[in-house]
Amino acid sequence: MKIIDCNCAIGYKTVNYEVVNHENFLVKEKVKQARNAEELLAELDFCGIEQAIVYHNTMIDVDPGYGNQNILTEVDKAPDRLIPTWTILPPITESEFSAENLFKSMKTSNVMMLRAYPERNRYLLNAVTMGELLQEIEAAHIPLYLSPNAGWEVIYNVLKEYPKLTVILNNYGLWSHDRFLYPLFKSYKNVYIESGDMQTAGEIKDICSKFGSEKILFGSDFPSNCIGGPLVTLVGAGITREAIENIAHRNIERIWSEVKL
Repeated sequence: MKIIDCNCAIGYKTVNYEVVNHENFLVKEKVKQARNAEELLAELDFCGIEQAIVYHNTMIDVDPGYGNQNILTEVDKAPDRLIPTWTILPPITESEFSAENLFKSMKTSNVMMLRAYPERNRYLLNAVTMGELLQEIEAAHIPLYLSPNAGWEVIYNVLKEYPKLTVILNNYGLWSHDRFLYPLFKSYKNVYIESGDMQTAGEIKDICSKFGSEKILFGSDFPSNCIGGPLVTLVGAGITREAIENIAHRNIERIWSEVKL
């Protein structure tokens, strides 16, 4: 079976990695990280993962522009297997992130997906701060990775302003998040969730029964989780083979096909 891991990090963050625990508090744990593409590929090979969507930790800890270039350097080592994502900043302070400049660079570098870390990078993800860019991202069907680890209000607020925005939720904690998540699934067609933190019994099966398997993308959120755990959770979720295939690769491939750059 073809498997695409939709969320892996490259690059050392710190000795202790931030992980969202079961009570949604940030804790720091010493985890195995991938210093470079070679080390991540070894992890993917061990788990039988064909491709991975990747970002570089320097996007978060150092500077988004610097991290965006770092991930391209790593992806160039295995372009058939590693798929890059970039992080965005407000164009009003960094002109290279205007829609015109950003999309041109994305097309040149074969980048189809973006990330935002508004709390870490000290800005508000809303129309006032970056409305034109978000409007263009929405219109181009470019997936935007967002984490609610600083609160679900950020997710709710940006979707209220841009209801057709394609959002991939990740790094949301290990206990059930259905009271936050299900209203988003019900209200917004283009909201998806990466499966790395789904460790509540029956969670994947319940989402599939209520909203369909098309809303889940397989991902490990490595190195917050080891890749094998989310993989076993998917295979043992008690859903049909077709649903597993959707989650493992078909959903993200369909999302890619809708991107207009």
